[in-house]
Amino acid sequence: MKHILLTGILCLVAIGVMAQKKTEYKASNGITYHVGDTVKLGRGSSTSGNFMYVQMGGWAKSLTYQSGKGAEQYDLDRNFAGRGAIIKKIRSEKSNGAERIVFTVGMGNISNYDMYIEDAIGTCEIADCKKNIPNSTAAAVAPSAADELAKYKKLLDAGAITKAEYEAKKKKLLDL
Repeated sequence: MKHILLTGILCLVAIGVMAQKKTEYKASNGITYHVGDTVKLGRGSSTSGNFMYVQMGGWAKSLTYQSGKGAEQYDLDRNFAGRGAIIKKIRSEKSNGAERIVFTVGMGNISNYDMYIEDAIGTCEIADCKKNIPNSTAAAVAPSAADELAKYKKLLDAGAITKAEYEAKKKKLLDL
């Protein structure tokens, strides 16, 4: 009896996992992305120029963790600007009740990366960040201190950075 119950539960879990699997996603920039497509990176949006919304994922993330370094230790290095990232998986995550679409991407090395696609579009971390605006114009617009502060507040609210990290960024942005 336990065997039949366990088999039934496993079948329901498998059906639920299959139902959540995505093979395409229509993003806010008007592009429909598919597994296997290549997404060209734009420029990093952190103050150091690294990519805040393309982060190390998978097993490499847990192997490289260093306590006290904060969430930015997983940010993709700015030297990856202009390179292509191949979409391997498309999934949704829920954080604080909000759903985020995440692409698992490969960059030609052993590790996979998580690309938070809507955030990457909003900050031009991907080349096709603004619909109907040439990429050179979008890349030339520097975010204001208020925009940067709002971005860090979102990260704080999502639990991606600590209160101390947020306050340090706020102090730096506002020249306090």
